[in-house]
Amino acid sequence: MTSQTFAGRALAAAALLALCLTPPSPAAVGAAAPLPPALAQALQRTHQWRGARFLDWLPAGQMLLEAHTGHGLLLERLAAPGAAAQVLANLGGSVRRALAPRSGARLLFARRVAGVTQWRIREGTGAEHPLGGGAAVLGTPIWSAGGHRVAFLGRAPAGTSEAVYIAAATGGGAPRLVAGALKGRWRLLDWTGDGRTLLLVREDGPDQQSLYTLRTRDGALTDVPLPPARIRSARFAPGGAAVELISNQGSDFERLVQVGLRSGHVRVISAALPWDVSRFAVSADGRYLAYTLDVDGQSRLHVWDGQRQLDVTVPWLTDGVIENLRFDAGHRLAFTFQSSRQPPEIDVYDAARGLVQRWCRGAPGAAAVAARLVHYPTWDRLDGQWRMLSAYIYLPAGPAPAPVLIVLHAHVAGQFRPRWRPFLQFVANELGYAVIAPNLRGSSGYGRSFRELTDGAHRLDAVRDIGSLMVWIGMQPGFDAHRMVLMGRGYGGWLALNSLATFDGHLLGAIDVDGIANLDDYIERAPAEQRAFRRAEFGDPRDAGVERFLRRISPLGELERIRSPLLIVQGLAGDPVRAADAQQLAYLLRFHGVSTELLTVATAGRRFGRAQDRRTLDEAAARFLLALKARRAK
Repeated sequence: MTSQTFAGRALAAAALLALCLTPPSPAAVGAAAPLPPALAQALQRTHQWRGARFLDWLPAGQMLLEAHTGHGLLLERLAAPGAAAQVLANLGGSVRRALAPRSGARLLFARRVAGVTQWRIREGTGAEHPLGGGAAVLGTPIWSAGGHRVAFLGRAPAGTSEAVYIAAATGGGAPRLVAGALKGRWRLLDWTGDGRTLLLVREDGPDQQSLYTLRTRDGALTDVPLPPARIRSARFAPGGAAVELISNQGSDFERLVQVGLRSGHVRVISAALPWDVSRFAVSADGRYLAYTLDVDGQSRLHVWDGQRQLDVTVPWLTDGVIENLRFDAGHRLAFTFQSSRQPPEIDVYDAARGLVQRWCRGAPGAAAVAARLVHYPTWDRLDGQWRMLSAYIYLPAGPAPAPVLIVLHAHVAGQFRPRWRPFLQFVANELGYAVIAPNLRGSSGYGRSFRELTDGAHRLDAVRDIGSLMVWIGMQPGFDAHRMVLMGRGYGGWLALNSLATFDGHLLGAIDVDGIANLDDYIERAPAEQRAFRRAEFGDPRDAGVERFLRRISPLGELERIRSPLLIVQGLAGDPVRAADAQQLAYLLRFHGVSTELLTVATAGRRFGRAQDRRTLDEAAARFLLALKARRAK
């Protein structure tokens, strides 16, 4: 840390201490009035949607699913389409994943307990025990083919690196250390059917990832002959002589390819289209390989028939997002489908017959509108033409011109996709805002070159994209360009705060949820395995010039340019450094006379995963938007 940074933080800390000793003025806290009863009831109905997410196939051809009932989450077993589901457990919003082996009655699931994720094994009798005796698990474990063992990543005995362990599914004895001293950040991907080899990926940067095989007998690690590239997912091909994976090696887009483990020969499987492959699954006999293309945020399901050498596009379900693909023991492919107006539901595609069957239907708790895909020009040119960016728009049914809420996605290389988002439906249908969710440069889904457009010194180009969107909004007769509000979580919060500083006077205000207030902290105080990724994307603060740039574009360094009202919502159960930065930002903005409401939620992490935490967030955002609706920008 440079002396300038230290001095700046010392002054900020002193100001914060002074403000903590003096209660904030009443006008700065709770300024938004409670929601009228009719709107409060409508918001409550918004949360009462029903839907289901596919988790895994069970050995007897039944299905394991997560059901959302409006009163919490249930882990259920479903035997047939439309049948009554059997409740296995009331999750209460605490379970993150659940996996079933190919045989046997056990289940493996991750439960959130006291802010810590614990993986547990559930026996067919209903009894539970912690995986590996309660060992800390990194990432997602995987079952062996027979369902008797579980492999997982954890900390090496010395605690300074990662290690691979194998535990007995019965819970007896300590897990066996297979390989330790794995430097860097790793993911465990697959296990061969004979149980002799594991597949892992080492992550050294956003596009610097390498595949390895690990022999379970003696921990011998062998690299797969493929140059480092971005690897989304991978698994052994049937027979174990090759690996199938999604990668951008040799391409601007992420493709589905097969790589020979010995020869290194690469065969491209996915269709030659300018879109990223996002998911894939292979049938047990290897005949069918299903994958989804991310087409401007919407999923397109393709099924490759290896026997007929034919790529089939499934024509249904084209306006939403498909996730959690998995074949059963035969040729039935199950997946979760959801769209902007359709809560998650479970469908099954019979690859042999070419038919889709709905196993479990979702139902919104209130009226829903479909998000419409549009494209707008931004400020620079590509191949002599104005660069076009995409956005999804939720149009309200109320009078025009409507106020506008611009929603910014949460992750640095994330993407807004037309998933089911109940709160955005409420904002459009009940508050009368037009909701616009853009995919700015730097978003994923549009190729490597597009994703890298905001790396390093070009980070503020995404803020310029927001300015172009605001110009486009002003040219549309249905939108009121004098009543625009920004809302973002995480990286989207950083974008919202920077845009508020850049375009002050043209925006009514912003909602910042768990946003990044200090880029230096975000990069250098990250866990060691994430630091390389963040330095590659934002720049390396160890360089004095880069540090000055990051300090200049951090919201804490732009306080004097933010004048419009702000709602800051911060979970306290996540990153303590980010929580401290958010509270410092709120107090210093109030010190500068900016109307700032700070809401801290003790039980919320970065994702606001608990149902009650989401309700608290939604109610605060709704009150803030309602209070701003009657205003107009200068």
